Amino acid sequence: MLGTARRFMSTRVLKIAQGIEKNRVNSLGYETRKNLLNEINAANADPSVKAIVIAGSDHSSAFSAGADITEFNASGEFQRPSLHDLIETLEAVEKPTVAAIKGVALGGGLELALACKYRVADPRARVGLPEVHLGIIPGAGGTQRLPRVSSVKFALDTITSGRMIKAKEALDNNVLDGVAPDGQSVEDFASSFALSAADNSPQDLADRNLSTRTVSGDASGNDAMCDAAKEKLPQPHMGGEAVHGAVDAIKASYEPGKSFEECIETEMSIFMDLLANSAQGRARRHAFFAERVATGLARGAPKPSSPLPNKVGVIGAGTMGAGIATCFLRAGYDVTLVDVNAEGLVRGEKIVKANLSQDVKRGRATQERADKNLSMMTPSTTLTSLSGVDLVVEAVFENMDLKKKIFKELDGIVGEHTILCTNTSTLDIDEIGGVVKDSSRTMGMHFFSPANVMKLVENVQSKHTSDQTISDVTAHTKKIGKIGVLVGNCDGFVGNRMVAPYTGEAAFCVEEGAGVGDVDAAIVDLGCAIGPFTMGDIAGNDIGYLIRQEKGWADGGAPAGLRYTDIPDNIVKDLGRIGQKAGKGWYDYDPEIGKGRVPMHSEEVEKWLEAQRGEGVLFEDKDLVERSLFPLVNEGFKILEEGICARPEHIDIIYIYGYGWPVWRGGPMYWADKEVGLEHVLKTTERYYEKYGGSDWWQPSQLLVDLVKEGKSVYKWADDKSKNQSKL
Repeated sequence: MLGTARRFMSTRVLKIAQGIEKNRVNSLGYETRKNLLNEINAANADPSVKAIVIAGSDHSSAFSAGADITEFNASGEFQRPSLHDLIETLEAVEKPTVAAIKGVALGGGLELALACKYRVADPRARVGLPEVHLGIIPGAGGTQRLPRVSSVKFALDTITSGRMIKAKEALDNNVLDGVAPDGQSVEDFASSFALSAADNSPQDLADRNLSTRTVSGDASGNDAMCDAAKEKLPQPHMGGEAVHGAVDAIKASYEPGKSFEECIETEMSIFMDLLANSAQGRARRHAFFAERVATGLARGAPKPSSPLPNKVGVIGAGTMGAGIATCFLRAGYDVTLVDVNAEGLVRGEKIVKANLSQDVKRGRATQERADKNLSMMTPSTTLTSLSGVDLVVEAVFENMDLKKKIFKELDGIVGEHTILCTNTSTLDIDEIGGVVKDSSRTMGMHFFSPANVMKLVENVQSKHTSDQTISDVTAHTKKIGKIGVLVGNCDGFVGNRMVAPYTGEAAFCVEEGAGVGDVDAAIVDLGCAIGPFTMGDIAGNDIGYLIRQEKGWADGGAPAGLRYTDIPDNIVKDLGRIGQKAGKGWYDYDPEIGKGRVPMHSEEVEKWLEAQRGEGVLFEDKDLVERSLFPLVNEGFKILEEGICARPEHIDIIYIYGYGWPVWRGGPMYWADKEVGLEHVLKTTERYYEKYGGSDWWQPSQLLVDLVKEGKSVYKWADDKSKNQSKL
């Protein structure tokens, strides 16, 4: 919409961010707003222009992704013209104005489109108002114009979910006035549409302004819908501040006797209150930017190979391997799925087919698309079938000798440029990759289970991995729709390394007298998806027991001086309670309730624990949270100290996408730094280290000690470190 304009007959097409190449998503920053406002005024004043089309600029595939979030601040002071100024000017134009939407029109982008008298879109376009994901609400009329053009019901669903709406659904709900036919550009379609509208009377055009319309339905019926929506939403104290604010703003849109200007004032008041005062909003915006920091390439990294190779081999057709294969098939890769066990391969094929069928049932893919994806999979029982692939992801079970054997065999089969990745959660990437001739093309891709559902992948670089391999694996991860975070090689990498002290200390709380359900409830009340014991039941308590056996710690083998509780070992060894897969773990599971996945209090476990440790002591929820989570956070500081992660944002994103940490608390490092306070974290950690000793996880990180001494945020530390490195 910026910059130059071109004539299409007597229609003027204004391009968003034209000439601003760095504005790849046509965000509505100050320069964009200013130039677009000038273009609108000029086109409106030109008598030869009969209609105006607003379209995305040539350098972008988007109409507009919305406001420039970097402008957001607690004061709410935006450089003028503001988005409100721009929208008011656009709506006041007496000529036909048509938004030609390609790509996406999100947030302020859709609000700008709603200020046009007509909206048309490419059939593949999507629109939405996703502001609640940033802890705010639409602030430029979105909560007022959307109910007027569609309905309160549609506005509630769209705004409180923040979801993107496909063009057909938008058309069906009156958000769009037309969809361009296949083969015709949306700009040409919009220009023709605009010229047709030029014959409409001034009154007809004025009636197209949404600010002049009223919301359909009676107030009591709309109130009932809003109240019902609030009942289903997260409560304000559990991350729901923004969505509840959105409902309140939508309520204003149909309040009897309220002018449009007063409705806009209500929306702005709620928007400003959330922007200035919501800690949840600040955490959500931190997470938004943290994701971009954590998933991007380092400064100076080589560009990914272009075109990105498209042939992938997945070794191991179990649940994990089949899930990984599904991810690549969805993204249009040719996948060779290998399992030396013919029966296992057949099971894996069935899992892949079921995963793709689920995509169809949930509306994520058409049957035609699912069938095409499945047709791109080649099952095989031999590694030699991988001779022509560009990327291999090995996903056999956690056994070092087996993984090394496979990598050695692959070295004589695949091409010299084929990237070899191992999906492991604990094993040494250096050792696995070190068995091939060119270890620079080896790496870890730690998918989280179930791989076809979970968004996170820890991309693990070894001491051998080349920068080009990192760039290519990062690009592959992005292409399959995953959140890929680059981490270093150590036991457990980042996520599982931090989980170990978390679950370990939770077990000690139970040993000292806390109830299993009490520990989990304290963590869930903080906003986390699940607590440590539910997580153990889902993952399988036997897995942790086997790992401790391999280390020689289980069954009385823990080294002298190591603080160790055998309760997690004994619940497996003595009671056989290995988790959900057995119908019993720390909790009981009824196959008739929630498909056997709903944890229920276990009398057997409670009596067994009492016999193990007696009645014990009572804990406050605050103590349970600090006892469980401060060791996790302390380990995060050690990870940063050792350079396993480049920045704290990496840890925050790993926990949000991999472990159910609430996005409205910004991640564990953000929570510790901004919400709890590092000084309190350190003092508490020091107190427990003095009390318990013999536990590395309570020994304070030197980085944490230094930051508290200097009064510095861990994010400021990361910024300073990055600046210093860039000067080398």
